[in-house]
Amino acid sequence: MPQPPRRRIAMFLDGTWNTVADNTNVWRLHALCARTSADGLDQVLYYDQGVGTRLGEQFRGGIFGYGLDRNIMSAYRWLVETYSPGDEIFVFGFSRGAFTARSLMGLVARCGLLQPGAPLSLEEVFERYRRALTLRPLYRLEFEQRELRRREKRGGTAMDDPPIYPLSREEASLLAYCKRVPIKMVGVFDTVGALGVPFGTSHWFHNTHLSTIYKHSYQALGIDEHRAAFAPTLWTRFTPDPPDASARRSKRSATITEQRWFVGAHANVGGGYPANKLSQLPLAWMVEKAESHGLTFRYPVIVDGDSHRDQIVDSYSQFMYGFYSKVTNRHQRIIGALRRTVTKGYSDNVNESIDPSVFARWREDRHYRPPGLVDWAERRKLDPAQLTAVIPA
Repeated sequence: MPQPPRRRIAMFLDGTWNTVADNTNVWRLHALCARTSADGLDQVLYYDQGVGTRLGEQFRGGIFGYGLDRNIMSAYRWLVETYSPGDEIFVFGFSRGAFTARSLMGLVARCGLLQPGAPLSLEEVFERYRRALTLRPLYRLEFEQRELRRREKRGGTAMDDPPIYPLSREEASLLAYCKRVPIKMVGVFDTVGALGVPFGTSHWFHNTHLSTIYKHSYQALGIDEHRAAFAPTLWTRFTPDPPDASARRSKRSATITEQRWFVGAHANVGGGYPANKLSQLPLAWMVEKAESHGLTFRYPVIVDGDSHRDQIVDSYSQFMYGFYSKVTNRHQRIIGALRRTVTKGYSDNVNESIDPSVFARWREDRHYRPPGLVDWAERRKLDPAQLTAVIPA
């Protein structure tokens, strides 16, 4: 029988160039979050403004991801110092902070959460994360140790058993002192770029994929963001070809993940534009999801009946004082992308959906015809004007 949680830990990681004055949805979630839950548990909170917020770092942080590793390490260090077995972990992020949140959880999934007092340092764990594409991840080490015990029970290694290599000293310490702790919820707003770093090239080692340690994963996405450098990073599911047992296991992620499309550009969804009510819709959705998993907030999020009709900011034309639009083409986001062929199999976006407010805007504003939504409706042979509920994309 599962034990009740001890505490709820909630981490809030904000986006590029954002400060508390920007009133992003991540900052609002942090400000709304109660210090004690409705069922009497302590809620322990962490907030980080994100990369590119310190003097002199705006350009390097915003364009090349300078400071990204430091922010992940700071959040990981805090989690190591704060977490105790039985705590529930919630992690939220927007924009680059969404990438930070996903990479932080990827670090926990790949290398585990370090136990205080271990002979391994935080820097050693992070360096192993950096090199994880060529090293055995923690879950692989755990599997191999279970397999060795199974072989010992049956009396030895069979001729057709795959080889299992001895543990290095670092791997032995990783097994002894790092644990792949469960993550109750990951909630992000519009993760951007191929890895959240629009023009960076030194951060490809980061793991931002779904993991079996995540219990619930949610992402709010903006239909009307047209900067190619801010293309969204959706969670995907890999299906091997030919199929194997991992294909059956990977389908479990589809039952705990939702990626919902909303009206608006990047910061219409993640918040930050002055007095813009579009961001209330994804904020209310994320609060509803977090509350359903036990997190308590001090106040409800109020969504006006006309919130979906507020101004969509033309971030493409405004970005870099208009210079960006002169050197790049307007990018259209794809809703309900078709299956893609990748090495050794296929890749599908996991559980995309479209919020009812999108269809309400379509009905009430004859000029609102985003190409991505038009293309989706044509592929599905649906009339958006007739839709009034959440629709799987």
